Amino acid sequence: MKITYPPFGDARIAIESLLRDLGHDIVPPPPSTNRTLSIGVKYAPEFACLPLKITLGNYIESIEKGADTILMLGGIGPCRFGYYAEVQRRILKNLDYDVNWIILDLSNGWINLFKNIRKLINGKSIITVVKALKLAWKKVLAVDEIDKTARRARPFERYKGQVDEFIKEAHRGLELAENFSDIDRVLDEYSERTSKLIDSNLLDDLVKIGIVGEFYVVLDHFTNFEIARRLGEIGVLAENAFYIEDIVRIYFPIFKSKDLEEKVKIAIPYIKRSVGGEGQRTIAHTIEFAERGFDGVIHLLPFTCMPEIVSESVLERVSKDYNIPTLTLSIDEQTGLVGINTRLEAFVDMLRAKKKRRLAG
Repeated sequence: MKITYPPFGDARIAIESLLRDLGHDIVPPPPSTNRTLSIGVKYAPEFACLPLKITLGNYIESIEKGADTILMLGGIGPCRFGYYAEVQRRILKNLDYDVNWIILDLSNGWINLFKNIRKLINGKSIITVVKALKLAWKKVLAVDEIDKTARRARPFERYKGQVDEFIKEAHRGLELAENFSDIDRVLDEYSERTSKLIDSNLLDDLVKIGIVGEFYVVLDHFTNFEIARRLGEIGVLAENAFYIEDIVRIYFPIFKSKDLEEKVKIAIPYIKRSVGGEGQRTIAHTIEFAERGFDGVIHLLPFTCMPEIVSESVLERVSKDYNIPTLTLSIDEQTGLVGINTRLEAFVDMLRAKKKRRLAG
């Protein structure tokens, strides 16, 4: 069995660690490119969400490299993410790709879920599985820490791409890490290098932008045009509303966090109940960024994403109530980098002018 998976930002490091420790032969999906997107667009339904199209392209590229098994999540609810696996399975079958699926989906019943978990465990002992999970989780936390620190350091880098060099080296260290001590050493070295860049006295002077929206678009660098890096390079501190750890805690019951569930309640005056995906959370995160004194919020969503369209419809009211400017970027295969850059630069210029007036007054 040669297994592949949907790329999900930098989560690949933890995913591959887990699969490797469970004894699987891994075929990592090639980095997403315009070719990946073109393949997905060619075979996916036109109305499908952008993440479905990109991950479909990822699967086909992985199959071309020898993958015969796909690991994916499934589910039910207003968000169409739960249907991705079934839609993609049928598309690949119609294209005569003979692949097996390991779909972790509770909506098909506990028996089917346990059958797929057994395939994933690959005959390993409980001790081995627990050890693999702990190491993978530690790598999730490490990847998030690297990302958060990079966002603080990038506005101060001495030359363009300096922080990216630090990140690549740290990621290589995490890929090779075999225990907690190795991971801690990687983080210590990374922290030492980035801390030399950050000027704590100037952090408060930076324009601060919170990024909210649908989780795949927020976290996947290719899909969001590396928005955090682009903002950092023009001197903006860009902070995500959530990172990989948070998504795992939201969607995997064994990692559930009561704190995350409590934070959503602040959105109830605007959206009274969950509308699927991150829809209600988008409002809660926007309010949280406003209360923390951020200068603005960027809302990212795939074109036609139903939960995020609901949240977009009330964001203007939230923006007025909490006096925080928002910019919504709806992304699909027609979205271009030039347009994204133009809107980002205009938004940042407006926030800088507003912040300057506030500090002067």
